[in-house]
Amino acid sequence: MTPVFKSTYSYGKSILTLDDESKEFGSDSLIEMCLDNDIKDVVLVEDNLTSFMKAFKVCLKNELNLYYGLRLTFCNDMNDDSKTSNHKNIIFAKDDKGCKLLNSIYSCAFTEGDGRIDYATFKDYWDETSLSFVVPFYDSYIYENNFHQKNCIPDLESFNPVFWSESNDLPFDHILNNKLRESTKRKGYRVAKVKTILYKEKKDVEALQTYKILCTRSFGKQSKLSSPNLSHFGSEEFCLESYIKQS
Repeated sequence: MTPVFKSTYSYGKSILTLDDESKEFGSDSLIEMCLDNDIKDVVLVEDNLTSFMKAFKVCLKNELNLYYGLRLTFCNDMNDDSKTSNHKNIIFAKDDKGCKLLNSIYSCAFTEGDGRIDYATFKDYWDETSLSFVVPFYDSYIYENNFHQKNCIPDLESFNPVFWSESNDLPFDHILNNKLRESTKRKGYRVAKVKTILYKEKKDVEALQTYKILCTRSFGKQSKLSSPNLSHFGSEEFCLESYIKQS
């Protein structure tokens, strides 16, 4: 099982930092967590590219191997303003050219597609020697089609994708894993078991919940810890503690 980290650079998604060390009475450093637990390969998946240079430099300094992925919204057609086909994929850079391609893909999605990219456009940037393609467990086309009745039509034939599988004690995890097995078996796709890590210990889940509430504030009904209004926030398993226990 591979640990997959996300940092505070993905706004509202994680409370882990890319600092060299954790802060006393403050945020935990995913770098320190990796060093303390002999995790040499840092798989970092972010919702934007702002953390790349920070992650690159801190991993180089601490002799860690960085595998940097961009989690991006895909759709059937960028010219269709509806969100009925929105879903997520992850693109990893394998080398310097891959990093430049990630930047071009991200720029295209946010300058031409309102934060989205379709498969036809993405193929113009695809380079199998410099990029790798991952279908995440949550928010993938499998998840969206089965749980939100969307009409996501992926075109994956050119990308040799790897599908990620997770088990985090959410009530629908086993259903989604069954759907994942059905889909990948038909196509012969590879499946890898991973663990998303957003905080260090189970007790830190309330800190993440508080952070999410602060990041999603809006006018009208106010969220609070007793009524956070956070969809699918029903597990304390997205942490290093659970990863170590399950490994």
